[in-house]
Amino acid sequence: MSATDTTPTPAGEPHIVVQPERPTRRVVTNAERLSGVIQSVGRRPTDIPRQRWESLGVFAFFLVAWTLFGHWLVVDKHVVGFETLDRLNRALMVWHNDPPKLSALGFDYPPLATLLVTPLTIFSDVARSLAIIPITSAVFAAGTMVVLNTMMRRAAVLAPLRYTVLVTLGANPLVALYAAGGARHFLWLSLVVVALGALFAWYVTADIRFVMIAGLAFSVATLAGYSSLLWFVLSAVMIGAVLARMGADGTEIEGTTVGFASPTIYVIALWTAFNLLLLGNPFAWITESSDAIGNVNAEQFSIVGLLRWTGELVLYGAPIAIVVLPALFFAGMARRNSFALWLGVILAFTVLAPAGAVVLNVTDSPMVMRNALPILVVSVIGAIWLARSAGSSATLVSALLVVGLLLSIPWTFQGMKDYKYQNLESTFAAAISTGQSQEGARTRSGQVVGVVDEQAMASFIRANVTRRGSILTDNAQTYAVMLFTGRPDLFFDRVDQSDGPWLEAAADPADHVDYMLLSTDTASDLLSSLYPEAAAGRHPSLTTIYTTARYTLVGVPAGFTPGGTVTQDASEIADQSGAEEPGSEEPATGDDAPTLVPELEVTS
Repeated sequence: MSATDTTPTPAGEPHIVVQPERPTRRVVTNAERLSGVIQSVGRRPTDIPRQRWESLGVFAFFLVAWTLFGHWLVVDKHVVGFETLDRLNRALMVWHNDPPKLSALGFDYPPLATLLVTPLTIFSDVARSLAIIPITSAVFAAGTMVVLNTMMRRAAVLAPLRYTVLVTLGANPLVALYAAGGARHFLWLSLVVVALGALFAWYVTADIRFVMIAGLAFSVATLAGYSSLLWFVLSAVMIGAVLARMGADGTEIEGTTVGFASPTIYVIALWTAFNLLLLGNPFAWITESSDAIGNVNAEQFSIVGLLRWTGELVLYGAPIAIVVLPALFFAGMARRNSFALWLGVILAFTVLAPAGAVVLNVTDSPMVMRNALPILVVSVIGAIWLARSAGSSATLVSALLVVGLLLSIPWTFQGMKDYKYQNLESTFAAAISTGQSQEGARTRSGQVVGVVDEQAMASFIRANVTRRGSILTDNAQTYAVMLFTGRPDLFFDRVDQSDGPWLEAAADPADHVDYMLLSTDTASDLLSSLYPEAAAGRHPSLTTIYTTARYTLVGVPAGFTPGGTVTQDASEIADQSGAEEPGSEEPATGDDAPTLVPELEVTS
């Protein structure tokens, strides 16, 4: 009904004015707003019950198992990578350098690859022990097993088969090496598995919160390992494609995809801005990281060669992928199983990723065997989904997965002995086969295994040097010695006050330090390249105090003049000397035992 107004006219005669009726605002209920949305929003759909104690038991079992195995492998057999020691030393410097600096993390590795292990280095006496190394990887590998177990619960795999799958996967020699050896690969891979596990749950339950969990997991994984961006991009495309296939409208597809991608895009933008601000190059995290720098000495691969080594990588490192990959594509296309199809796409890209990195020249270790690790893990995820899709045959598929994983143990172990491109795989196999320490052994790639020289030099320094900042050294090459001292504050390194002051001290060490710690590899150590005679123990004025096959500690007498000045910056010296980035090259070695000059009294 319209409202009326009887206001008098100027002539004094009232008249009726009809006011237009105001439209009432209709309230749209939440149910109506979500009526066209195919996902579950604002309510919890039916899902598997939580089994916190089971998850905790799985985590504790593998954490203890891999830590104990890692103690045997690292502490007793000395199978440890120098990159691991470099990251731990950086983490130690965050707390105990003089001054403590978060910038010790550097830009050579993804920031979380080091930052996530800094809690283990709060106590320096713990950090300098080899026993801490297995924990740095076992924690994340055990978390991976928890997520895989949850996936199998959603796939209705029986408990005995679930545990058998986990044990056979955990006993795989490639998994055992990287789970127990302290390497950083499980750190980012565990986060990728969390993200894929969340998408697994999303497809089963249609609960949109799992998409958001996956997005957050990928954002953290990106800063732990840049390789995870491959799975992030594929997952974003998969989410949009699956929603479109299920009949979602454009608004729902856009909103879900943007919600998934936003956290990762944000951290990429933030990290790019940090690189621009601190390094002057917004993409330094891509072009200058230890993972992305191409190795000029690496073998050149032809297309045929890449195909061959991709095949061998899968054959020896993840043979179950040979069966799982075509099975996923068959289930996806023949049975209209969208998630199986996309898992097949993800697995295919995972298989091709190592060759793609070689083609793009963004790897310092082309076609190495550790690249089979994500292929193996994604293959297991694919097999779990095949078990869920098999209905009444789920038990059979799960049993076949167990058989495949069991047979791959001796097969992969033999491949670790013979595969051409590798890191510590051959020495790991030798330690298992012989039960002997691998100190001084060489890998198939020529790297020298062992830390006796580093431990000997560190023990001498701890016993004889007390003044802070009294040892000038290039921490990019002597990081292992610094780590084993547990006292990075004793060293005047390139992190303390940046390269400028460090180069000034290198030009005139007598005014700054009492000692210089030099690597005998003068091609990689910036300080050794300035004092090659001292590194070799033959300098007439710099007296050798203590020496090992890899390192030389010399005393700097008062009034010492090197006879020249350093006018170049550290990067120019590194370019001329061919020095590698920190942790990218093993220190030089020899057969000489640590040597102490007996007639010299060491003072601090």
